[in-house]
Amino acid sequence: MISLDKYKKYVFYVALLLVGLLLGYLFFGESKSDKTAVSVEHMEEDSYTCSMHPSVVSSKKSTCPICGMDLVKAKNDSSLDSDNLFEMSERAVALANVQTSIIGLDSKNGEISLSGEITSNDKTNATQTTLFDGRLDKLEVNYIGEYVKKGQVIGTIYSPDLYLAQDKLLTSASYKDTHEKLYAAARNTLGLWKLTDQQIEDLLKTGKPIKNFPLVADVSGTVVEILASEGNYFKQGDPLFKVSKLSTVWGVFQAYENQMPLLKIGQEIEISSEAFKGETILAKISFIEPILDRGRRVVSVRANIANKDGKWKPGMFIEGKVQVDSDDEQLLTVPKSAVLWTGERSVVYKKADVAKPVFELLRVKLGGVVGDSYIVLDGLETGDEIVTNGAFVIDAAAQLQGKNSMMYSNDEDFHKKAIKNNHLSKLTNQQNEKLKEALNVYFKLKNELVNSNKGQTIALAIKLKNSLSSIIGKNNVDSVLNTHLGAADSSLALIVNQKSLEGIRVEFKKLSEDFIAISSYVIGLESPIYVQHCPMANSNTGADWLSLEKAIQNPYFGDKMLTCGSVVKIIE
Repeated sequence: MISLDKYKKYVFYVALLLVGLLLGYLFFGESKSDKTAVSVEHMEEDSYTCSMHPSVVSSKKSTCPICGMDLVKAKNDSSLDSDNLFEMSERAVALANVQTSIIGLDSKNGEISLSGEITSNDKTNATQTTLFDGRLDKLEVNYIGEYVKKGQVIGTIYSPDLYLAQDKLLTSASYKDTHEKLYAAARNTLGLWKLTDQQIEDLLKTGKPIKNFPLVADVSGTVVEILASEGNYFKQGDPLFKVSKLSTVWGVFQAYENQMPLLKIGQEIEISSEAFKGETILAKISFIEPILDRGRRVVSVRANIANKDGKWKPGMFIEGKVQVDSDDEQLLTVPKSAVLWTGERSVVYKKADVAKPVFELLRVKLGGVVGDSYIVLDGLETGDEIVTNGAFVIDAAAQLQGKNSMMYSNDEDFHKKAIKNNHLSKLTNQQNEKLKEALNVYFKLKNELVNSNKGQTIALAIKLKNSLSSIIGKNNVDSVLNTHLGAADSSLALIVNQKSLEGIRVEFKKLSEDFIAISSYVIGLESPIYVQHCPMANSNTGADWLSLEKAIQNPYFGDKMLTCGSVVKIIE
């Protein structure tokens, strides 16, 4: 039997154990449960994303499966209640090279850009013609750019009529003392064919008609066009070649309808060329064509350029900038690079917080084009800080956060409604097909840049320029679309004139900006179009382009950095 004292001892130990377990549960069990709850809540709240690929989201800190970068903590700011407001991480903004500018008034003064080319001065042009019928046996003038001086022998010609006239003169010379009038008439006949007195005297001395008679230039200047070829027969007055005195040339620019009211004779125009980077000259508008080109809806604007050193060559592409006065008392403008287009809808992103990378989507109403900017009619105010580089990246981030973007909003699915009601474009079916064809040529041009094929790129640029010419300036085409078509046409003209792939790629950035806007007007796309962005292009300022393939094929670097970039938007 167990004694009573020993029994009490066991009871005491059991009671002590139970008290210990109770205290342990109270102090540690509840704490552990709380910690677990806190941990679970923390896991639910914390998430990590890639600065360059916001679509990558993870519940734990790791690396991006696409680019290998460290994931950063995603921010959830409950204060950003508006569907138009959202915040990005500082790292994402830096990697996307987002740049902003504060817009302001231009105090009535603006600047418009015109594209054009150098031509010869028609007032100094002259044409060398044949003075008699005959076969051109020899032409000494055989290349454009050759300088011809009046009185210079430029070739030989065989003329039966001239041969007979020489023979008649020699015959009449034998009896000139008795038939003076016949001799004088025969001599005058040669004079009418502009034979010089020296040539006639030489003929009389030799006493033999010249079969292959020397042609003498009666004009001076630089040869700009050759119209004749050896062995052909020509009639009196037929042109052989054209010359021009290139001490002065013309700069001939193309101005669109919406620019015409801003241009006046006598305005100064600053002229530059890719051939002389950083150099500009000032000239004055001397002539504005009074008749509009019905096909392209443009007029020619001309300026006289002094060219004593022969620096400006006919055929050279040039750009002109004209300071103009606006009819508005105050001219508020926004850079073209800041505006995102969806058909007739235009939006910009405003930096809504000075200290944080918080951005706000704003819909704006724009007017005409002044230089590289649009006139703002509504939606922005002086002093607003606007995203001018990286707007597509900002828009992509907004879409991923479920915020309003250029394509979609909670109160309006603008893009789908516009397509359904055919309000997105006023183009005819034929014009819409032409835009589709132009897009296809653009994609081919982009692919040739990926392959670093300069020759094919220029050939496709010429083809694309011709394709756009049938749409530019049509009355039924939206004025904003016309502006983008005109700007694309100017970029293509500069691409054609580039001597290096680097120069072509600089102009391709501007071309792509306009084609991104143009593509939103096309109805019935057969496949999605991907807007892609490379943050390192254009000297690390970033550049966009369009592609039919989702996989990145970078046209700005080719095989040097073929896969650099990401998809920032899909045009369905």
